[in-house]
Amino acid sequence: MNRLSVNVEIAHIRAEKPGGARYDPAFEGKRGNAEDNLLLLCTKHHKWVDDFGDDYPTEELLAWKAEQVAQGRGASLTEHQVEQIFLAFTTPRAGVEVVGVIRAGGENVVSKIENLKAFKLLSEDMEEQFLGVRVSNVGALGFDVDGVGLEIDIDGPASMMYLFPVEHILHRPFKRLEPQANSVWLDNPLSVGAGIRRAGIPRGYVPVRFRAFADLGSGSRTPGTWVSAVHLPIWADHVSQEWLDGLVALGRRARGEIGGSAH
Repeated sequence: MNRLSVNVEIAHIRAEKPGGARYDPAFEGKRGNAEDNLLLLCTKHHKWVDDFGDDYPTEELLAWKAEQVAQGRGASLTEHQVEQIFLAFTTPRAGVEVVGVIRAGGENVVSKIENLKAFKLLSEDMEEQFLGVRVSNVGALGFDVDGVGLEIDIDGPASMMYLFPVEHILHRPFKRLEPQANSVWLDNPLSVGAGIRRAGIPRGYVPVRFRAFADLGSGSRTPGTWVSAVHLPIWADHVSQEWLDGLVALGRRARGEIGGSAH
């Protein structure tokens, strides 16, 4: 299919800050991010050279870089491939998804939102359950997360936007995500349900589907994948997709969008 999958990260030969691997005060700040202090490594070896800095001295990494540069001179890439690689290293890439979170035994256990009801039945020591938004850094560039939330399609002219609190009493998420890192934001399903009831249902609008989103420090908003609203943990356990479809149809009748009368 002629597609590239980038499996490397940008590593610092000399750490930017004191305490990091191979720290050199001459390479602190902007100097630390200069091209001559950067090296391409796979995820596995990036962690190794930073965790075991004494085993990977500056001189050895500089030799690796020189070898990479020499190999690169003989490489032949198309203009499109060069553009893909450039974007991979200059554009934040986030994976965003809605998750269910069970609080059991003092720990937060994360589940796919579609599995939350079944998962709950298996947790005899369950204390609470939450809606969660998980943000994962799937790119090669670290980024900040300014906020997360849910976009809820209420079968109306515009979606309802619900923002999660910055911090939760039981969890303070990491707001800076380096490559391969992830973090989860929590909120109470009752708060989400109250917002839907207040903003939508009184006017005949019923949730059809929903998805998570994350606002990144770059100023961009990254949406996740749509999920049926039947998986929102705001309904009674008996609610099925068929029941929800019927409620949506009832709302449309109440709004006069389809024939028949509301009962």
